[in-house]
Amino acid sequence: MFDDRFGFGFGWFWHLGSFIGGLILVAAVVVVAVLLVRYLIVATRAAQFYLDSHDTVRPAAPPAATSTATTPTATKPARTPKTPPPAV
Repeated sequence: MFDDRFGFGFGWFWHLGSFIGGLILVAAVVVVAVLLVRYLIVATRAAQFYLDSHDTVRPAAPPAATSTATTPTATKPARTPKTPPPAV
């Protein structure tokens, strides 16, 4: 009678099912959050790699006032396009 949903004395089935359903729902939310964070981390690294590999040559900083020696500036080598595979 007390919290008996179906009138057969099996109210504890309802509690057990609600508990298991809640655990599944919480686990699904945690999995989605972890996947979202992993995606954002990988996407950020990929974007940084893209920017680093497609970066144009930046202008050199002006030499320091106290330094009279000149140092060569490091530039990236020019990229060469990939050659297509030979036709068979």
